[in-house]
Order: sequence, then C-alpha cells, then structure tokens
Amino acid sequence: MEKFYSCGIAHLDNLIGGVLLGDNVVWVLEPGTYFDYFGEYFLTVRDAHHFKNIYVSFDFPPQKICSRYRDFFHQDNFILVDAFTFGKGQGDELFQSFYKNGADKFRPFRVHCIKNLSEPAEFIETIGKLQEEFRESIPCKYLFESLTGMQELWGEEDTLHFFTYTCPKLFELKALAYWPLAWEAHSRAFLANISHITQLVIHLGFREEGLCTARFLKMEGRPSQLLNVVYYYNFQDNKINFLEPPREADTGVRFERVPSFLRKKDPIRIGDHIRRFRLGRNLSQVELARMLNITPSALSQIENNQNLPSLQLFVDIARSLGKSLDSFFLNISSSQSLKSDKK
Repeated sequence: MEKFYSCGIAHLDNLIGGVLLGDNVVWVLEPGTYFDYFGEYFLTVRDAHHFKNIYVSFDFPPQKICSRYRDFFHQDNFILVDAFTFGKGQGDELFQSFYKNGADKFRPFRVHCIKNLSEPAEFIETIGKLQEEFRESIPCKYLFESLTGMQELWGEEDTLHFFTYTCPKLFELKALAYWPLAWEAHSRAFLANISHITQLVIHLGFREEGLCTARFLKMEGRPSQLLNVVYYYNFQDNKINFLEPPREADTGVRFERVPSFLRKKDPIRIGDHIRRFRLGRNLSQVELARMLNITPSALSQIENNQNLPSLQLFVDIARSLGKSLDSFFLNISSSQSLKSDKK
C-alpha cells in the first residue's frame, strides 16, 4: 500500500490524503493567493521521513529565501539552487553580495548559484547532479519557483522540454515536487501539455476581500468527485485557513466545469504520436500492449485519443518505443531530445 505524506495543510491532507512519493503537483496561480505559504508548509512540515529539501528559485533572491527558511532547517537538509541572481537579478551587486568573500560562513544552507542563464545547459546539469546525488534511497522535496520565471528566461519550448524530462524522472526517483506557474502567463497549449504529464493540478484563485479559492483540475489516483469543487480559504494569523462548506464549480462561482486548456478540442493528441512511433518500430498493437502489460484494447483507446495514459504508463510507453517524452508534444516543441540528454 502506498504511503501518503502531509502537504503541511491539514484540510488538503484530509481531502486528498496528502502527497505520494513521486507526485508532481502543478499549481496554477492567480495573484494574491498566498502560494508562498503553501510552498513553505510543504517543505517545512515535520514527517517521519527525513527529506532533503531543494528550493529552485527563479523569482526570488537568495537573501530572501535564506531569511525565510533559515530557522526551519539544518545546513545539510536544505539546498538552494539560485537561478535568480544572474537571471532576473541581472547580476546586480546587491544580489551578488550574498556570495562575496566571508559571506559564506553566514550562509545557513548549501547554495548552488547558476551563473550562465542565457541557456538552460548549466541549470540542467546542476539539477541532474543533485538527482544523481540523492537517489531513491534519499527522498527529496523540490520546489521549482517557478515555471513562469523559467519561461521568462528561456521561452516556452525549452521550459516544456525541461518539464517533460524532469517530471517523470522525479516520479521514478520517488521525489515530491511543487511546480507553481502564473495563470495568465502561459499559452493554452503549454498549460495543456504540462497538465497531461503531471499527476495533480490545483488552481488557486482570488475572489474579494482576502477570500481565495482552491480547485482541483486534475487528480491522478484520487477520488474524481473532488474535481472542480471550489474550496474557500483565507490567510489570517500567518496561516492558511480553509472554510466550509465547499461549493460545486457551477453553483455560486462562475468557473468552467473543465478548464479550456484541458478540453478535448485542444490539440493534445498523444495517441497519434504513440501510433506513429509504434509503426516506425514495426510493432503491432498486440506486441506493444504485451510489452506494457496492458490489453490491446486499452492501447487502442490511447492511440485513438479516447483515454490518456497515466504518468507511469506514459513513461513505460516512451521507454518501450525508445523516445524522449517531449517527442510526444510536437504541437509546441520539437521532436529532439532534451539538450542535456544527448550528452
């Protein structure tokens, strides 16, 4: 039986059980929804498992991250990957002062500063080394803050490449990961591709007078009746407080039942690519289904875009066909493998 771990907010734990090892959670954010506290609770919650915590920052300077987290962690269980100082921070002296002579002894954590952010190569190499250092025997939590900040540096295609490569790898490493992004900052096609790969998608919205909403847009392995129910919360006394009762998405609040970027009319046709790659390897549906330990009928439904594969099955399909995951998303990315994967 799989074990759930707390996300740090009791109400969410009660709803979805918590998070499972291997879960990647995409957070789609409107302004003013206090996601920074959702992230803080996720990293700092005390659990029987001793996690390494890896904070990847594109949006905030190292001084701010260290100030926020220094009281929660010992030096050996929090790692900051600084993709801000030479990214959005443009190498400003104020942010670089964090690394000046003598400043290291006041640093509470291990820090990796990415100096070349003109392209993703150095960043990808750093993340890859951390993944190698902390294999499945050393569980990790990752907070990538944020996909929007990443896209501002490298554009949509390279950001999608990184996500489609990293999300399944973290799944196989049994890591936990939060991936926040800004609701209005991405194309519908990008949001659809991101959402189809990950296990959970949660939308945080802002209504009025400090009242916010949480809504589950995708929940792999959780009760489907929770989808599109609106849960209200506010922020008081320095904590997230969920309110009762929840409401259906089509009563009281004008939400779409299915977000536009997840509708079937969107050009997300993974099955077409699976069929093309299968035929390219001269495999019948029966042969590939046998390799995947599923029925030919189930594979046929996937190839006909009637059903989407789970993340684990998607990884197995890509491996069986000898393809990288980003090859299945040709509508907004090239079919070439991730740059770092070619080395």
